[in-house]
Amino acid sequence: ALHVVFQDRGSLFGHMSMIRFYSNSWLIHHHAASKKGPIMAGLEVLDQVGSYVNEFHTLHSTHMDFVICYFRPDNRFPNRVFGGVAKDIGNPKGASLDTFAYLHLSDEHGKDTVPYQMFPAGPADLKELERFYESYSGGLMLDALDLKVDEKKGDELSAEYLKHGFKRQLHLFALKQDDSLKAVFMVTLSDLGLNLSNLTSSVHAFVLDPDGLSVQTLKSAALHLRRHYGRDDLPLLVFPSEYAESRSLPFEKKYTLWVLNLQFLDGYFKSVRNTFKRIPHG
Repeated sequence: ALHVVFQDRGSLFGHMSMIRFYSNSWLIHHHAASKKGPIMAGLEVLDQVGSYVNEFHTLHSTHMDFVICYFRPDNRFPNRVFGGVAKDIGNPKGASLDTFAYLHLSDEHGKDTVPYQMFPAGPADLKELERFYESYSGGLMLDALDLKVDEKKGDELSAEYLKHGFKRQLHLFALKQDDSLKAVFMVTLSDLGLNLSNLTSSVHAFVLDPDGLSVQTLKSAALHLRRHYGRDDLPLLVFPSEYAESRSLPFEKKYTLWVLNLQFLDGYFKSVRNTFKRIPHG
């Protein structure tokens, strides 16, 4: 984990943190700056994190192939910076953007009467997810979120968290109807202190058959996973967000997942410099 702060005369005006939550991906966990402080505090902590990544990502021990973050697409600063990087790099294998619909589910959403099956997701399910995603987006999300066929990496990271007294779990489930894969669910669990905005302790639903999966079946299947959380409501992120919109699934907001392949780090710095004209130092 990494924390960077901007302080002036003993007062804190900016903070940014990252955590390695996936095998080879570091998640930008929090980025905030006070409007009452120096105008460039938010950019300064971003610059310091960029310097850290530039210095250390080539060391195998850091397991830092990707840097990722979720942001609200209507939030101007991250959309300008991270969205601008993806646009300037112009290659979804260098920097990608994928948008989720975010909502909470509870018992009031009811259960589905149409039969379906939920199984632990196997290699064939993940291969089918990969085919869908490559056709739909072609970005880096599956690589960054440990959703490719590789069973060892995530287990090793979860064991490392546990060794240091923390919780990090990732479970994958396949939703099927009539032996046809409809969606893949990724269940992530973490400690409260690691779970800002429910993004490391939530369910991601990847809908592979938007036309063949009813909203009620999706909600009912997701609620079956709630036992992992021990809470009444379930934070759910649905991809692609167009599924929620086209099926009139009520959601609270959207989150865009930005993934940067650090082999394209020069493109990142060039884009940020072009966006802000200069990166402040000191």
